[in-house]
Amino acid sequence: MALSSFLVSFRFRKSRADYSLFIYQSDDIMAYFMVYVDDIILTGNSPGFLRQFIESLAARFSLKDLGPLRHFLGIELVPTPVGIFLSQAQYITDILKEFHMQDAKPISTPGSATELHSDDGSGLADGGLYRRVVGLLQYLSITRPDVRFIVNRLS
Repeated sequence: MALSSFLVSFRFRKSRADYSLFIYQSDDIMAYFMVYVDDIILTGNSPGFLRQFIESLAARFSLKDLGPLRHFLGIELVPTPVGIFLSQAQYITDILKEFHMQDAKPISTPGSATELHSDDGSGLADGGLYRRVVGLLQYLSITRPDVRFIVNRLS
């Protein structure tokens, strides 16, 4: 609550879409502050404003600057000349390892539009395991819109 109050006192406003996101806008200065548990992302278009804000934040709270953002919540951020590339390659590798599928062969389409069913009609052997993999795949669809349809069908 103290952090939220501090941000509001600094004229950040809480996003209606995501309560962990705070937005600062004044004239031509934009800044975004996102907090997730104990991780913070701060970005904006004014290095001077960001520097001043970080100094004020550090005077009030204990901070550790980890440098440029490279990973956040399982998503790798790779700077490119035209923007930022988002990748979940390591996340995919971790899923494949967890389900012992590291040697699975890739295919060009993520699935068929036909009905999904078990081979013998007996249902799922482990519903919890199925829900886990579908949940993991739902998070994957953040950076892989090509799998959204089939993940939705599996859901």
